[in-house]
Amino acid sequence: MQTVTDLIDAARKALNVNSDAEFARQLGVSRGTIANWKSGYSLPDTVMCATLAGLTGLPLARVLGIVGEARAVSREEKAVWRKLAATAMALCLAVGFALPHKAHAAVSGFESTHSVYIMRNPRAGL
Repeated sequence: MQTVTDLIDAARKALNVNSDAEFARQLGVSRGTIANWKSGYSLPDTVMCATLAGLTGLPLARVLGIVGEARAVSREEKAVWRKLAATAMALCLAVGFALPHKAHAAVSGFESTHSVYIMRNPRAGL
């Protein structure tokens, strides 16, 4: 996953929706917001990056790296964000390989699948 569009497509797939309009509705944003993210006119904020990370299963640092690179202006700044994103993925892989074959939840009840709930504040106008 290299671009914000790739990230959006992966999150949409995770929610099992086919249209940007339905995806936007589930995120609590307008369809135009999704179009703006894809075109680079605007980009997801930090809270939305956390939501996208939760939906895609990517580490938050990786998602922030993708969005930060898209937001960056200079080539050097883009390289820094790209390096952050790559480091996050390498760290996740290293931790994953270092864990025992099957990790167990520290608290009972975490064995089952959990839903992702997206909340928005209607008073904030988002």
